[in-house]
Amino acid sequence: MANDMQVVARKNGQMVITPEKSKAVKKKRKGTVTHTLQYLLLLLSIAIFFFPIYWMIATSLKSQNDAFTTKPKWFFDITFNNYFVLFEKDFLHYILNSLVIGITSTVLVLILGCGIAYPFARYRMAGAKNVLTWILTLRIVPPIVSILPIYLLFSKLNLLDSYISLVLMYTFMNLPLAVWLLYGFFQDIPGELEESALVDGCNRFTAFVRIILPIIGPGLVSAGILCFIFAWNEFLFANILSGPNVRTAPVALNEYSTPVSVLWGQIAAAGTIIIIPVAIITMAVQKHMVRGLTMGAVKG
Repeated sequence: MANDMQVVARKNGQMVITPEKSKAVKKKRKGTVTHTLQYLLLLLSIAIFFFPIYWMIATSLKSQNDAFTTKPKWFFDITFNNYFVLFEKDFLHYILNSLVIGITSTVLVLILGCGIAYPFARYRMAGAKNVLTWILTLRIVPPIVSILPIYLLFSKLNLLDSYISLVLMYTFMNLPLAVWLLYGFFQDIPGELEESALVDGCNRFTAFVRIILPIIGPGLVSAGILCFIFAWNEFLFANILSGPNVRTAPVALNEYSTPVSVLWGQIAAAGTIIIIPVAIITMAVQKHMVRGLTMGAVKG
């Protein structure tokens, strides 16, 4: 090579590559290395994310002795005894409680959220921004601050250990999030669509149901999934306000931590069962959820 020129041998002679082409080749190689490092980093991130889930599932399939070994066992005899014990202890009843409470509260949140967010997005009202900010502050308040007065209130109303108490609590906690998400979705919809529907003979309600709701369907799915996941995983309010009748699945995990020992195999089996419904629902509506999260944005 001379004068920054590179010679490449060929069958029928030689071809001289100019310095510009040489730089292009180097840039291409550098881009290939960069993409390779990005893929490796992505694979490492995926491994770090999924390893706790793998370890929980693996622990649920271990015997009690294998789960308590000082050195982790990577190869072991698979057993389903931990799951059989859960079924014997009626753990599915707690799963059903979580489903009823999570689905009911999510439906109420979406109905109330649409009723609150739509007027703020469509009509100019005095102090609308201040009201929306106040709604958001309700979600910022730490739950531990409000648990004592809420407990006393539900105790006076004889609502402890009932579906109503947890449904109301999760509806109240999730409503600010749903309002702000749906507010952005409604703002993205042109008002001309409703005007056209009104001209065609629809009233405000029918135009909202037939025109607006189908358009923001992905947004409703996104808000609903986020609210359901919160209600499904929530522990503090469920632990304080529930009892033997409406105990949820996360609270039921306490039963496998005894003063004598911690039953890690059964806890892992219960955790595996708990994540299955959320994983199934999320994968089923994944396309709509991603679309909904990207379509709405709160405008200033």
